[in-house]
Amino acid sequence: MTASTHETLTPPEDLVPVARTAGAYGVRGWVRVVPLGTGEALMETDDWWLQDLRGNVKPLTPVEMKAHGDVLLVRFEESTSKEDADRMKGRIAVPREHFPELEEGEHWVTDIEGSSVVNREGENLGTVESVVDNGGQQVLKIEFTAEGKKRMRLIPLVPAYVEKIDTEAGVVHVDWHADWD
Repeated sequence: MTASTHETLTPPEDLVPVARTAGAYGVRGWVRVVPLGTGEALMETDDWWLQDLRGNVKPLTPVEMKAHGDVLLVRFEESTSKEDADRMKGRIAVPREHFPELEEGEHWVTDIEGSSVVNREGENLGTVESVVDNGGQQVLKIEFTAEGKKRMRLIPLVPAYVEKIDTEAGVVHVDWHADWD
Protein backbone atom coordinates (compact mmCIF):
# COMPACT_ATOMS: atom_id res chain seq x y z
CA MET A 1 0.00 0.00 0.00
CA THR A 2 1.31 3.41 -0.84
CA ALA A 3 0.61 6.53 1.13
CA SER A 4 -1.60 9.13 -0.54
CA THR A 5 -2.45 12.69 0.11
CA HIS A 6 -6.06 13.80 0.09
CA GLU A 7 -6.65 16.43 -2.54
CA THR A 8 -8.95 18.31 -0.21
CA LEU A 9 -9.83 18.28 3.45
CA THR A 10 -13.51 18.52 2.50
CA PRO A 11 -15.02 15.04 2.67
CA PRO A 12 -16.57 13.71 -0.54
CA GLU A 13 -20.37 13.58 -0.56
CA ASP A 14 -20.45 9.92 -1.58
CA LEU A 15 -18.68 8.48 1.49
CA VAL A 16 -19.82 4.99 2.45
CA PRO A 17 -18.87 3.31 5.76
CA VAL A 18 -16.95 0.11 5.00
CA ALA A 19 -15.28 -0.67 8.35
CA ARG A 20 -15.14 0.29 12.00
CA THR A 21 -12.18 0.85 14.24
CA ALA A 22 -11.68 -1.56 17.14
CA GLY A 23 -8.94 0.06 19.19
CA ALA A 24 -5.18 0.20 19.26
CA TYR A 25 -2.89 -2.71 18.47
CA GLY A 26 0.42 -2.43 20.24
CA VAL A 27 2.15 0.80 21.21
CA ARG A 28 3.34 2.09 17.82
CA GLY A 29 0.05 3.54 16.56
CA TRP A 30 -1.42 0.54 14.75
CA VAL A 31 -5.24 0.42 14.70
CA ARG A 32 -7.46 -2.66 14.53
CA VAL A 33 -9.97 -2.19 11.70
CA VAL A 34 -12.99 -4.48 11.31
CA PRO A 35 -14.35 -4.56 7.74
CA LEU A 36 -18.13 -4.37 7.30
CA GLY A 37 -18.37 -7.16 4.73
CA THR A 38 -15.42 -8.40 2.71
CA GLY A 39 -13.23 -5.31 3.00
CA GLU A 40 -12.74 -5.16 -0.77
CA ALA A 41 -13.47 -1.43 -0.95
CA LEU A 42 -10.75 -0.80 1.64
CA MET A 43 -8.19 -2.60 -0.48
CA GLU A 44 -9.09 -0.71 -3.66
CA THR A 45 -8.14 2.74 -2.39
CA ASP A 46 -6.14 4.61 0.18
CA ASP A 47 -8.67 7.48 0.17
CA TRP A 48 -9.96 6.69 3.68
CA TRP A 49 -12.00 8.93 5.96
CA LEU A 50 -12.71 8.53 9.69
CA GLN A 51 -16.28 9.31 10.78
CA ASP A 52 -15.82 9.72 14.53
CA LEU A 53 -18.40 9.15 17.24
CA ARG A 54 -19.35 12.86 17.24
CA GLY A 55 -20.04 12.90 13.50
CA ASN A 56 -16.82 14.66 12.53
CA VAL A 57 -15.12 13.45 9.36
CA LYS A 58 -11.38 13.66 8.76
CA PRO A 59 -9.03 12.13 6.21
CA LEU A 60 -6.81 9.18 7.07
CA THR A 61 -3.69 8.08 5.25
CA PRO A 62 -3.09 4.32 5.52
CA VAL A 63 0.63 3.59 5.27
CA GLU A 64 0.80 -0.12 6.05
CA MET A 65 -1.80 -2.87 6.42
CA LYS A 66 -1.84 -6.56 7.28
CA ALA A 67 -4.51 -9.16 7.94
CA HIS A 68 -4.80 -10.48 11.49
CA GLY A 69 -7.62 -13.01 11.83
CA ASP A 70 -10.92 -11.28 11.02
CA VAL A 71 -9.46 -7.79 11.37
CA LEU A 72 -6.98 -5.64 9.52
CA LEU A 73 -4.10 -4.04 11.35
CA VAL A 74 -3.47 -0.62 9.86
CA ARG A 75 -0.79 1.95 10.49
CA PHE A 76 -1.86 5.47 9.56
CA GLU A 77 0.33 8.48 8.91
CA GLU A 78 -1.81 10.28 11.52
CA SER A 79 -1.16 7.69 14.25
CA THR A 80 2.30 7.18 15.74
CA SER A 81 1.43 6.10 19.28
CA LYS A 82 -1.04 3.97 21.19
CA GLU A 83 -2.71 7.19 22.39
CA ASP A 84 -3.21 8.36 18.79
CA ALA A 85 -4.66 4.96 17.86
CA ASP A 86 -6.99 4.99 20.89
CA ARG A 87 -8.44 8.33 19.71
CA MET A 88 -9.37 6.88 16.32
CA LYS A 89 -12.85 5.68 17.24
CA GLY A 90 -15.58 5.43 14.66
CA ARG A 91 -16.20 4.17 11.16
CA ILE A 92 -13.89 4.14 8.19
CA ALA A 93 -15.56 5.35 5.00
CA VAL A 94 -14.39 5.54 1.42
CA PRO A 95 -15.87 7.38 -1.57
CA ARG A 96 -18.36 5.25 -3.49
CA GLU A 97 -16.44 5.88 -6.71
CA HIS A 98 -13.60 3.68 -5.37
CA PHE A 99 -15.76 0.59 -4.93
CA PRO A 100 -14.77 -2.26 -7.26
CA GLU A 101 -17.19 -3.32 -9.98
CA LEU A 102 -19.58 -6.09 -8.95
CA GLU A 103 -20.55 -9.18 -10.88
CA GLU A 104 -24.15 -9.66 -12.01
CA GLY A 105 -26.35 -10.45 -9.00
CA GLU A 106 -23.84 -9.17 -6.42
CA HIS A 107 -24.67 -6.32 -4.04
CA TRP A 108 -22.81 -4.21 -1.52
CA VAL A 109 -23.91 -4.79 2.08
CA THR A 110 -24.30 -1.04 2.50
CA ASP A 111 -26.91 -1.06 -0.31
CA ILE A 112 -28.93 -3.82 1.36
CA GLU A 113 -28.95 -2.32 4.88
CA GLY A 114 -32.11 -0.32 5.50
CA SER A 115 -34.08 -2.23 2.84
CA SER A 116 -37.57 -3.54 3.54
CA VAL A 117 -37.94 -7.31 3.54
CA VAL A 118 -41.10 -8.63 1.88
CA ASN A 119 -42.18 -12.26 1.54
CA ARG A 120 -44.10 -13.98 -1.28
CA GLU A 121 -47.39 -13.19 0.43
CA GLY A 122 -46.55 -9.48 0.35
CA GLU A 123 -46.04 -9.25 4.12
CA ASN A 124 -43.42 -6.78 5.31
CA LEU A 125 -41.10 -8.80 7.56
CA GLY A 126 -39.07 -5.82 8.74
CA THR A 127 -35.97 -3.86 7.79
CA VAL A 128 -32.46 -5.16 7.14
CA GLU A 129 -30.45 -3.89 10.12
CA SER A 130 -27.21 -5.53 9.00
CA VAL A 131 -25.68 -8.46 7.20
CA VAL A 132 -23.67 -10.76 9.45
CA ASP A 133 -21.37 -13.66 8.67
CA ASN A 134 -22.04 -16.80 10.67
CA GLY A 135 -19.00 -18.62 9.34
CA GLY A 136 -20.84 -20.69 6.76
CA GLN A 137 -22.85 -17.99 5.03
CA GLN A 138 -24.05 -14.44 5.34
CA VAL A 139 -27.31 -13.80 7.19
CA LEU A 140 -29.77 -10.91 6.98
CA LYS A 141 -30.38 -9.49 10.45
CA ILE A 142 -33.89 -8.06 10.23
CA GLU A 143 -35.46 -5.73 12.76
CA PHE A 144 -39.23 -5.69 13.20
CA THR A 145 -41.85 -4.83 15.81
CA ALA A 146 -44.24 -7.42 17.24
CA GLU A 147 -46.64 -6.85 20.10
CA GLY A 148 -45.10 -3.44 20.68
CA LYS A 149 -41.59 -4.81 21.13
CA LYS A 150 -38.56 -4.58 18.86
CA ARG A 151 -37.48 -8.01 17.69
CA MET A 152 -34.90 -9.59 15.40
CA ARG A 153 -35.19 -12.30 12.82
CA LEU A 154 -32.36 -13.92 10.89
CA ILE A 155 -32.72 -15.08 7.30
CA PRO A 156 -29.83 -16.82 5.53
CA LEU A 157 -28.64 -14.79 2.54
CA VAL A 158 -28.85 -17.73 0.14
CA PRO A 159 -30.91 -18.22 -3.05
CA ALA A 160 -33.21 -20.75 -1.34
CA TYR A 161 -34.62 -17.91 0.81
CA VAL A 162 -33.59 -14.63 -0.83
CA GLU A 163 -35.28 -14.48 -4.22
CA LYS A 164 -34.47 -10.95 -5.33
CA ILE A 165 -32.62 -7.91 -4.03
CA ASP A 166 -33.85 -4.65 -5.54
CA THR A 167 -31.44 -1.99 -4.29
CA GLU A 168 -33.11 0.69 -6.44
CA ALA A 169 -36.45 0.17 -4.66
CA GLY A 170 -34.85 -0.75 -1.32
CA VAL A 171 -36.65 -4.09 -1.11
CA VAL A 172 -35.41 -7.63 -0.46
CA HIS A 173 -37.88 -10.30 -1.66
CA VAL A 174 -37.76 -13.55 0.33
CA ASP A 175 -39.39 -16.95 0.55
CA TRP A 176 -39.95 -16.79 4.31
CA HIS A 177 -43.05 -16.91 6.46
CA ALA A 178 -43.66 -14.36 9.20
CA ASP A 179 -44.19 -17.10 11.79
CA TRP A 180 -40.85 -18.85 11.14
CA ASP A 181 -39.24 -17.15 14.10
